[in-house]
Amino acid sequence: MKNKKLSSYLCLASSLTLLSACNPASSVTAASTVTTETDVLLASLIAQNRIVSLPTVTAETDAIVSLGEKLFSDVNLSGPKNISCMSCHSTSQGLGDGMPFSVGTGATGVGSARQQVNGVSSATSRNAPSLYNLGQTNQLHAFFDGRVSFINNVVTSPVTSINGSSPVRSDITLIFKNVFDIQPLFPLLSSTEMLGTNNTLANISDSATIWDTILSQRLLNQTAYLNLFTNAYPTTATNRLNPGHIGRAIGAFMKSKFRSANSPFDQYLAGNLNALSTNAKLGMVTFFTKGQCLRCHGTSNFTDDNFHSVATPQIGLSPFTDDTGLYAQTGLSADLYRFKTPSLRNLSLTAPYMHDGAFETIEAVVEHYNNIPASLQNYQIPASYQAHYQTALIKDSSTSQNQIRLNQVDNGALRNGLNLTTTEKANLVEFLRFGLRDGAFN
Repeated sequence: MKNKKLSSYLCLASSLTLLSACNPASSVTAASTVTTETDVLLASLIAQNRIVSLPTVTAETDAIVSLGEKLFSDVNLSGPKNISCMSCHSTSQGLGDGMPFSVGTGATGVGSARQQVNGVSSATSRNAPSLYNLGQTNQLHAFFDGRVSFINNVVTSPVTSINGSSPVRSDITLIFKNVFDIQPLFPLLSSTEMLGTNNTLANISDSATIWDTILSQRLLNQTAYLNLFTNAYPTTATNRLNPGHIGRAIGAFMKSKFRSANSPFDQYLAGNLNALSTNAKLGMVTFFTKGQCLRCHGTSNFTDDNFHSVATPQIGLSPFTDDTGLYAQTGLSADLYRFKTPSLRNLSLTAPYMHDGAFETIEAVVEHYNNIPASLQNYQIPASYQAHYQTALIKDSSTSQNQIRLNQVDNGALRNGLNLTTTEKANLVEFLRFGLRDGAFN
């Protein structure tokens, strides 16, 4: 391993023949020399599953990060000028909003106090994902249904003019470095999220023209923004700026400011055996073994950035519309109810959980995975949810539809039930709640 402390630590597992080369000359800090049988087991599991420290990301200039930060919080990007990216991704709410479904333009309140108003605002059909550790090279898809991707510098998205190897708006796509440089542009096109209805932007039919208009009539007509864009892109003339520069700046801001790499888990991985409590260590063992968590979250960023079906109970605002996930993009039966795996970083901050926010607590998520059939049958919408919406929240109680969801689970062990003990569940929750919490964030 590259980290000498971890190399020495992993030598403890050599008797299990899982490691072929350790450096006995390495040493760990005095605080890390007390080793238990659990540490030895974890060392072998970490090595076996090739868990290494988070990779570094390419540094961004202060100027482009400053521009992105300004754009992230600016309501001028929305059609009615009353909502920003930060409205649904609040730094005080774990970069989410604390609601099962985000509410877009026209809502009242901020964060967990936000409320939908009938006839004025609408709710989305998805939970606002957290934004920790975006911009890594292995991240190819955005949104729970993967409707935006950036693979080998080729965009696939709902906007045809930026798609393919020879896009009509290649001026835009040439600016992108990562899929999360593209993703911030799409809430600007959603009438439910930031575009709204019956305003100057919403009345434009072409998506790329909406982006162009935001740039020219909402941003570059302000001296402060002219200076910010000039500083961020010093080699680009003002008349050569395009919407890609908006997305690129917001992406750079998210990548730089929302990087989480100093949780107790990270410290433990670096060799500090005291960084995790005894119960959290036991919970990590369950995470790697009986809990089956590593099947979808088995990287140091705790997501495989892939799509899986885990039979989440489906809730929504009346009238109910089924959310089919990746299937809506591909039409492939195997993709029915598959959703993009979220990172578990700072999980204690990012409630509620799952693509539809069905579960209010980490404990509820663990109970679901422990016995999915029972969860689907017995699920009740948390009482606190309805206060955010004037429209009624309902769940899909169809026995046949929930059986399809169960049949689609792509991990047989989950489908059959994990049978975790009460202690195993409690330890797993402790690892998820405290072991993945980075103190740099609220």
